[in-house]
Amino acid sequence: MMHRALTLVAVAAAAARPHNHEQRDTVLVRARDRVTRKDLILKVSRDAGMEDLVDSYKQKIVEIADRTQQWLAKADAAYAKDARAHDEERARAAGSSHTAMISVMDHGAKGDGVVDDRAAFEAAVAAARGKTNAVVHLPAGHTFLLSPIELVDETDLEIRIDGTVRAPPMERWPPPPREDSALSAERQRMRYAFLELRRCRAIVISGRGTIQGQGQPWWALRKVRPEVRAPALLVIRESRDCAVRYLSLVESPFYHVVVLDSERVTLDRLRIATPPGSVNTDGVDVLASSDVTISKCHVSTGDDNVAIKEGSRRVQVLGGLFHKGHGLSIGSLGERHTEQSVEDVLIANVRFYRTSNAARVKTWQGGRGRVRNVTFSNLDVRGVYHPLVLDQFYCPESQHPGVCANETDAVAVSDVKVSGIVGWQTSGVAAMLHCSQSTPCGVVATGIDVRSVPGCSNVVRCLNVVPRPGAACADGDNMHGFRLDITRPMTEALGDVPCVHTSAHP
Repeated sequence: MMHRALTLVAVAAAAARPHNHEQRDTVLVRARDRVTRKDLILKVSRDAGMEDLVDSYKQKIVEIADRTQQWLAKADAAYAKDARAHDEERARAAGSSHTAMISVMDHGAKGDGVVDDRAAFEAAVAAARGKTNAVVHLPAGHTFLLSPIELVDETDLEIRIDGTVRAPPMERWPPPPREDSALSAERQRMRYAFLELRRCRAIVISGRGTIQGQGQPWWALRKVRPEVRAPALLVIRESRDCAVRYLSLVESPFYHVVVLDSERVTLDRLRIATPPGSVNTDGVDVLASSDVTISKCHVSTGDDNVAIKEGSRRVQVLGGLFHKGHGLSIGSLGERHTEQSVEDVLIANVRFYRTSNAARVKTWQGGRGRVRNVTFSNLDVRGVYHPLVLDQFYCPESQHPGVCANETDAVAVSDVKVSGIVGWQTSGVAAMLHCSQSTPCGVVATGIDVRSVPGCSNVVRCLNVVPRPGAACADGDNMHGFRLDITRPMTEALGDVPCVHTSAHP
């Protein structure tokens, strides 16, 4: 059940999905009338003979803004409480170091954050090689500046980080590998890393410490030169039976953790964080990997909190706390007419605070492949812009300037189950299920109990969803809602207040 006067209604039509960038700043009225927000307000004013509508509407905004700020403040307080509890649990689980370790300090490390300690780290790893239950230790109370590290073909080793491991400043990084035309764009981006495990088996990286990326100069550079490649913080490549536990990973230049071409990988109770203003700082990306478990992680980033990408199977995201960022995404898949698939995914018992999305599946027109057997269960959303998104028309301007062509081919989306989403949204749209006419989506949705922030509508948009996912899309693809959005200057003036709408039935 949805709350507020405007109950759960289906809102969409073929026109509901803008197919080029000029149409993106629009709203729809009665499914046929596409007008800009400013024009809509002026049109309604003239038609009703109420020239003072905008002034009265502004007063309503002020009143609603006060209530909205109270909701957002409560969400922030709840997030802070949950974040503290996560940190305490993580510290308890990490335990304390013990003496039967091979310390990098015994192999020449300075630990002063100035001298490059890479040689000492590599010496400690060499000393541990071949020993049973070997643990390489980076002790608390020290900051270890390291040049980029590759661990290749290592087996049965634990790296215990209780201090701070710091990546070099941007000017001291080696250049990225040369472009390889045989690789996809995503794989190309994942070839550049601070710490990489390659062809490793049974490696554990754990501890109470922090891996720090020094990403701020990279973000500033990429805002003006987005073509510049920045390194990921940790990449697990072509490896199996590996785990990363309890650590903090912060301020990555690019993605924080990447699991690529690997199997049986566990990420457990990590804290992953970047401040506002970071660029492409995904928390965890999984690509072409299987049997991956992401458990009870706290992720606050400037992009996807978790992204499950092409070629991935049997991925679980269990528990955890996602803050800011773009939420949890499957995809994007099918870019540039490629064939890409994701199957057998479970996302359960995750809390989302003020993310732009919670559960999202995104595919490009013209692609091929499939998204199959995906379950979203027991998600808690607070101050989330769009709690549920299934978008087969994904085409962001940042990746595809110009017109987004309509194409018949589509990545097939089937056996998607949504079971329990509770909380409140800030966009006016609780769910968007926008699917291809040639390849309709198969979605079943139950137990959705999402309210709107004060002043917002509370609608669901459905397009080409077969079979209908319960009452949410029972009326088909017709436009049933009416949304009156404020103008962009008024929105900007409100700052943190993300949504003020009036709602009625036409």
